Amino acid sequence: MTRYLPVAAALCLLLFLNNCKNRQQTTGQVTDSTAVVTEAEPVSPDDVVITERLADLGLTATSDWRGVNVGDAFAHVSAVEKSEPFEQDAEHRGYTIELKKLETADVLYYQTDKKVSAIDIDLFLNSRQSVTDYQKDLEPYFTARYGAPKPGGGGTSWTGRNGETVTLSDVSKGKDYGLKIRMASAGSPATASAK
Repeated sequence: MTRYLPVAAALCLLLFLNNCKNRQQTTGQVTDSTAVVTEAEPVSPDDVVITERLADLGLTATSDWRGVNVGDAFAHVSAVEKSEPFEQDAEHRGYTIELKKLETADVLYYQTDKKVSAIDIDLFLNSRQSVTDYQKDLEPYFTARYGAPKPGGGGTSWTGRNGETVTLSDVSKGKDYGLKIRMASAGSPATASAK
């Protein structure tokens, strides 16, 4: 029996050292994956996922909203939006998008010096589930386009490489369900709906 004692001790020591080594590798892997999540960068347009809901809104992988980017010539809005505006004046133009299940979105394009300076979107939805579903599609879309989100501005915010900001907020009250999205260039003045 005593001749097996050194073999058993060596086996126990080997298992102990192996477990220590595995624990260090696991700890290192957790740190690395956390670093990747906190340092998210915008991805290429090929990596932006356009779900059915996002396609219904007219979103693309290469524009801020429906083929229009903040900073585009304001005349480009009329070329992209095919319907008649429901309101327009010297500072902005508004369009309505009809969605499935009698849901709608109002899109207001604002201008400064004949350039799109901000885009405000109000999604009018039918249920809490619809709000959740749109959030689940919009949040990864904006993260892929603009980088890691931050809480703030009454919702979730993203800041792009050029300083543009995007804010997604749940504005549901009682049985009135909705989301508000605000896109603005760096230093853009407040729009009427943001005041």
